[in-house]
Amino acid sequence: MKSSTKAQPTGAMQQDIGWRQFPKFEELLTCEEPAPLLAKVEKTCRQLDEQLRSGSEADKTRAKMAITAYGRSLDLLRLLTDIRDRSTEQR
Repeated sequence: MKSSTKAQPTGAMQQDIGWRQFPKFEELLTCEEPAPLLAKVEKTCRQLDEQLRSGSEADKTRAKMAITAYGRSLDLLRLLTDIRDRSTEQR
């Protein structure tokens, strides 16, 4: 039988958790004009791209995962803002 409690992250997992948090995207979803925040995301992705080119293998792996997450988050942002805009138009 599976336990219903979740395992607590280990020390290494706790350090990696910061890579999986995207507070800027939470801000994007709640603001009317996301352009300044999108510029910050773009800058971060350029920095991650630089890590892909010149970082250690561990940094390259983490940067690739972060870029993938940012890309998926941007896709989700587009979808959610489209839904928000359509619901606003229907009112």
